[in-house]
Amino acid sequence: MRVTQPGFYTQATQQMGKQQAKVFDTQEQLASGKKMLAPSDDPALAAALNNLKSQMDINQRYLTNLDRMVDTLKMQEASVSAAVGVVSRIKELSIQAANDTYSAADRKTIAIEVKELISSLADLGNMRGTDGAYFFSGYSQDQAPFVEGDLGEVTYTGSADYHQVMVGEGRIMQVGMPGSDLFGSVQHLDKTTNVKSSIDFFSTLGDMYKALVNNDADAIRENIDKVSSVHEHITIQESKIGPRMQRIETLTNAGEDRDFTYKALRSSMEDLDYVEAASSLKQHSLALQAGQQTFAQLSGLSLFKYIS
Repeated sequence: MRVTQPGFYTQATQQMGKQQAKVFDTQEQLASGKKMLAPSDDPALAAALNNLKSQMDINQRYLTNLDRMVDTLKMQEASVSAAVGVVSRIKELSIQAANDTYSAADRKTIAIEVKELISSLADLGNMRGTDGAYFFSGYSQDQAPFVEGDLGEVTYTGSADYHQVMVGEGRIMQVGMPGSDLFGSVQHLDKTTNVKSSIDFFSTLGDMYKALVNNDADAIRENIDKVSSVHEHITIQESKIGPRMQRIETLTNAGEDRDFTYKALRSSMEDLDYVEAASSLKQHSLALQAGQQTFAQLSGLSLFKYIS
């Protein structure tokens, strides 16, 4: 096959251009630390990386949700724990006031404290989070769920709904509890008749307050068991928060492990092997130098040199 001088120059230039492009590409890879400089370099790898990054973003959203839930539950737990202490104090005062040695003045003094304690329970039920939303109002997070009337009665104005949050693929968790569950209906067992019934949290405490104000010793004694049921109820509500915290911790650990695996996989897919890249750069550079030297030598050859 006859190769003309213009054809030789064209082929040589093209070959050196390809080698020079390989050198430049490898240099860019070393500078960026990435195997792939553009999606067109490896469309299959680019698609796999995009899919992996989507999975990482989804997992990170779940971790963010879990982190926010921890903060919310911690604050709710503090409020409910304080409520347990308040109800425990009301129960203690009620038992004291049932003693026949207490006078009307003694019971009115206790009544003053009980009234303040009931008000503090309403305050705890109206606690807000860092975002300003009410913890125990259900879906009505922009309004105080518990309203205290002029006569000391407390009513719930929120909804009975639980907030639900996605914490994993197909996993939904309830956040906290509505006030209707916390300070609402209480199951009470009448020890005399052995009959179960539902009593209202604040109404029961309000009845005790009225009995104290009226110096009604019989009513005080009759309501002690109901106050005990209220105390048991709020204690049970407090105990529900711990298992949720444990579940969140388990899901968070799993999510963090998944995030670590995703990052390791992404690194193996896109991060450059510097040793291999440096070796390739050396090979491409040597090939380019050899091509340039060969081109220079061959382009200097001419038939006229031999004729002369």
